[in-house]
Amino acid sequence: MNLSPHFGRGFSVLVAMLLLLVVIEAGFSTAQTGGIGVDNDGPSFMDISILEVDDVTFVNVEIRDLNGWNDIFSINVTIFDGQDRPISQVNYMQYTNLGSTSVATIIWNETVGTYLDGTQSTWTPIPVAPWNPENAVMEIGLRVSFAFHKFSGQSINILGMDKGQLTCEYTGPFSAEYTPAPEWENVAIPISLSTLIAIGAAGILVYRRFKNNKLARAVEASHASSGEE
Repeated sequence: MNLSPHFGRGFSVLVAMLLLLVVIEAGFSTAQTGGIGVDNDGPSFMDISILEVDDVTFVNVEIRDLNGWNDIFSINVTIFDGQDRPISQVNYMQYTNLGSTSVATIIWNETVGTYLDGTQSTWTPIPVAPWNPENAVMEIGLRVSFAFHKFSGQSINILGMDKGQLTCEYTGPFSAEYTPAPEWENVAIPISLSTLIAIGAAGILVYRRFKNNKLARAVEASHASSGEE
């Protein structure tokens, strides 16, 4: 059976496009393999809230890291007065140092002030459905609740850092009446450099095949018109 040249060219383009789809899917699959191993992906805030319950003020911080909740090294909360002087500063730490390989006893270190209520301060990993095609739920989130004996403050700064020393930061009013804008919805889809190179190569192959097909059709049309003359 003889196949036309157009069929052969079309089949080649189809194969190239299928290759492109396979490469993309492979990148997503690699990214889904657990919450560990995403290079250069820092932490990001999911939610921040300030609640007043009786004589206690809770600063609730929800943070995520695609490498897993246990990749978070520390969360630092600093509350300032009207002249930008720190009134209270608390550092939540999951490791004693950056070289530690397992989560040690959680450390609540208050370096400024005496307002922290350690008995009501809590932490817990939380499941998050982040970025993958199947929306798989993984424990890449961490909720830390800082409990303070009530006092007056003007502004708050929250700094999160992971074990790779990548950070995220928030600054805003220290008030239970203020709700931060949802500006942390920057979902990252990690794909390795090799995957991007493969995608680019497949794209170039498809483009070159398309250009060659156009040139071949132009040549055939020219020969056909010359034969008719």
